[in-house]
Amino acid sequence: MYQIRDLESYNEMLAVRELQQQIWGFDDASLGLYPPVLKTAAMNGGVVLGAFDDKSGQMIGFLFSFIGREPSGLFKLCSQNMGVLPEWRRHGVAEALKQEQRRCTIAQNLPLITWTYDPLEGPNANLNLHKLRAISRTYIEDYYGSNFGALNAGLPSDRLLVEWWVSGPRQDTATIPDYRAACPIFTISGQGVAKKIDQADLDLTADFLELESMPDIHPVKDANMTLALDWRLKIRRAFETYFAKGYIAVDFISTVTNGDRRNCYILQKSTPELMTEIGIE
Repeated sequence: MYQIRDLESYNEMLAVRELQQQIWGFDDASLGLYPPVLKTAAMNGGVVLGAFDDKSGQMIGFLFSFIGREPSGLFKLCSQNMGVLPEWRRHGVAEALKQEQRRCTIAQNLPLITWTYDPLEGPNANLNLHKLRAISRTYIEDYYGSNFGALNAGLPSDRLLVEWWVSGPRQDTATIPDYRAACPIFTISGQGVAKKIDQADLDLTADFLELESMPDIHPVKDANMTLALDWRLKIRRAFETYFAKGYIAVDFISTVTNGDRRNCYILQKSTPELMTEIGIE
């Protein structure tokens, strides 16, 4: 159905820029990835991947990453951008791009890939924390400002920093803990675009916590920007509070009951055993 391969030519880098502008809805042709940077990164240890439709040969997705370094001095891969055309989503393209990135990273003897994403984007959370089994323990406020492309317009561009320790034991086991006893941080009422946070408990001490997020941020923004901002700020405070207490976001659970979707982050209290399982150095 599709193929994934390394991108090398300058024309391919131009195609990545055009694809990004289409996916993000940039209304300024000057915005987006700079093709010469993509070309240079690809030739100097970075990973620039494209996904291509087998039938048409059209590029349907891309991933761009470059060599970086942690404050500790540890070298890693920084995953800057990934995008997939809307009509190709839910076909496994994003996960396939990330798994190829992981293989490239291991081949370079790098232990870690990092990237950021909007914590209110459920599909991204499901990919990053559930399917890839990456983790997060860092919340960044308004990373790109409040007018970062059409998809992000209107809200502070808060981000979770994802850590994917590519060779950790966690990557080779299918065992998922039982989260049913996780303590909920929020008391929620309403359904669909009217769902709201009534209360937040920021003093919990259980081993596992449940942080509920929105089913889909975009319809809420369209219906009630004030409510969308309320979700943004309360989720920000919850993540920052519990990260400061040593909790780690280790999973994301999305379920549907009677047509109502419920998205929840799972936060786990940090222990030496958990750090070893993740592979954190």
